[in-house]
Amino acid sequence: MLIIYIFLILASLIVCEIISRIIHILYLVKISFLVDGIKCRDDLLYLKLKDFEYAVAEVFRRQGHKVRMSSHFGEGGTGIILDETYYVMVRKDSFHNLVEIEQAKKLAKHMRDNKIYRGMIITLGDFKANTKNYCHTNVIKCINGDELLRMFKSVQRLSAQSVFSK
Repeated sequence: MLIIYIFLILASLIVCEIISRIIHILYLVKISFLVDGIKCRDDLLYLKLKDFEYAVAEVFRRQGHKVRMSSHFGEGGTGIILDETYYVMVRKDSFHNLVEIEQAKKLAKHMRDNKIYRGMIITLGDFKANTKNYCHTNVIKCINGDELLRMFKSVQRLSAQSVFSK
C-alpha cells in the first residue's frame, strides 16, 4: 500500500512538472506573437513588466544571443543575462523619464560583485548626460526607447524557432 502511495505522489509530481513546462512554452509563444505585433513605443509601454522583460529577451534570442533570465538581479529585481557576458537591466519607464546615474551605479556594482564586466541598461525613456558618461566609462551600453523600438522591428517575423531554443 505504501508503494502505491509513493508511486502516486511521484506520478503527480511528474504530471505537475510537465504541465508547468507546457504552460511556460505557451507563455513563450504568446511573447513571440507580442514581439511580432509591436508597432510603436506605446505598444511597449502598455505591456505588463514581466511581458516587457520577456519580449526584450525574445528580441535578443532572435538576434542570436544565448539568453537567461535572472531572478536575483541587483536589489531583488529581475534582469537578463546575455551570452554569460552581459548583464541587462530592463526598465519600463515612461517616454519622458531620464535614467539617473544611481541606476547605472547599482548595475555596475552588481556586475562587479558577480564578476561580469559588461552591462546594458534598456529603457523606454532616455538617459541623463552624466548617466551616459558613467555608463561609457564602466562598459555599460545605453539603449533608449527609440533604439529599442528599432531592435523590435528588426527582428519581427524572424523564425519562431527561437521560442523553443535554450
